[in-house]
Amino acid sequence: MRIVVLVVVVVVIGLVAGSYAAAQDPPELTPEDARNFTRAALSAVEARNFVVEGDVRAEEFTPEGGSPIPVWVVPAKVSGQQLELHVMRFGDRAVLLNDALPDGGFVLTPEQFERLERFRLDLAGEQVRERRRAPALVAGLLILLVGVALLVSVAYQRTRPADDPAPA
Repeated sequence: MRIVVLVVVVVVIGLVAGSYAAAQDPPELTPEDARNFTRAALSAVEARNFVVEGDVRAEEFTPEGGSPIPVWVVPAKVSGQQLELHVMRFGDRAVLLNDALPDGGFVLTPEQFERLERFRLDLAGEQVRERRRAPALVAGLLILLVGVALLVSVAYQRTRPADDPAPA
């Protein structure tokens, strides 16, 4: 009977811990997160002599035929040329690069632009994973505890003499 109570308690605690971990919404990127994203993106596309500077501002970007996406607009310079990267506030990618030069052309090469389109960095997801780690660890340890208790119980039942009454 004690093992049944232990299993029920552990299952309930495991479900509570697992539910808490699963219910964590990804937080919005901060302006500093957006700057870090931009630094990582420009580094990943091998932009030369880049500097991320200026005030990050909140805006909405509406793709053609789509719904508005909240973004951070991050100003930067590559080799002295100004550009702006629009980084999703709830996501892992840039949705727009404004790098047109006044005289025509673009700051980034077509190859760099293609790499930027493929670039993903989930800074908010990392924060959520950190918050989920403790409840998930608790749930996992409780499941392990139940497994050990069940093994001990089965082993005890097998080694108990047949004429020994089972404990209540």
